[in-house]
Amino acid sequence: MTISRRAFISSSLMLPLGLSSVRSFADTPAISKMRQFVINGNMVIGPEFGEPFDDETKAQLEKTGLTAFKLSLGGSRGSYEEVHEVLDSLPEIYASNPDTLMHINSASDLQRAYDTRRTGIIYSFEAATMLGERVERVEEFANRGVRIMQLGYNHTSPFGAGVMSTDGPLGLSKLGYAVIKQMEENEVLLDLSHAHELTADEALKTSSKPVSMTHTGCYEINPHQRNKSNKTLRATADSGGIVGIYEMSYLTADLEQQSLEAFMAHIKHALKICGEDHVGIGSDTPVLGFDTGPQSMAQWNEINRQRKETGVAAPGEGPPPYVVGINGPHKMAVISEELNARGVAPAVIDKIIGNNFARVLSDTLPA
Repeated sequence: MTISRRAFISSSLMLPLGLSSVRSFADTPAISKMRQFVINGNMVIGPEFGEPFDDETKAQLEKTGLTAFKLSLGGSRGSYEEVHEVLDSLPEIYASNPDTLMHINSASDLQRAYDTRRTGIIYSFEAATMLGERVERVEEFANRGVRIMQLGYNHTSPFGAGVMSTDGPLGLSKLGYAVIKQMEENEVLLDLSHAHELTADEALKTSSKPVSMTHTGCYEINPHQRNKSNKTLRATADSGGIVGIYEMSYLTADLEQQSLEAFMAHIKHALKICGEDHVGIGSDTPVLGFDTGPQSMAQWNEINRQRKETGVAAPGEGPPPYVVGINGPHKMAVISEELNARGVAPAVIDKIIGNNFARVLSDTLPA
């Protein structure tokens, strides 16, 4: 789930739900501190982020408790020029909301977001189309504040195979090795969420820094291309990295809105395989919740149609990106409560809700 400049400026698909009855983050008993690192590894913003927040939007964002979230730029096929346009436009959201939002470009920025009670946005790429075959563009985009990058989307890129690749070499290409080196030299976190298992295996073996799967699921729970095998999950943890569990329709084999039980099953399995220091949340949902109204659903269905028509959709796409029961700004609070109800220790919940992502970002981003 990503945004383009057009979507950022004019789309009405991703809108806040206005859940006025949800509890504030600080009221949640599973949260051990009034304000801790709360980081989501993949989220989407709607048009409300393109203008000064009204009081209601500020209140909803405050309810999220978010210290920071990762935002994907350029979609699945964004060009070099398009991504630069997006980067040119994004400073407007901070100028419009200086006391509420900030850009995260370093570990110190993350700490500053925490200290000033603002929500930070971490720029990332899900595709490699904006890089073309030019590995030097990693440095160019890192200098513009893009701090998390993938090797490609669902299909094969110049750097390696994606989760839906079936033909040709399925591992890391020669350029792939070079681009990983560029990422490490420029303090960019490698994200393998959309990488083929062989690509991920070779990337994990060559990387000398922590690696992320910012938004994925567990293949053993549901054998889907976008979910990761125990081997890949374990190798990601062994790198010192992190696995963020998403809310996508790939949690189960049923083409239906995903349940909280299914979501929790993936988190618990990831904890078993990766350990408590390497699991987080990477929802791949709108920050303030997915609007389930008729207009929004019609737009969502059209996006699905276009993705299937162009061949970028993974099997099983269809239901909107949210888990029943956590669709709204209360998401991280409810996840905390549900983990607590399942016997997860408060200190471990703190790690899952944000401390693990904070550690990995501190280990890989500029100081």
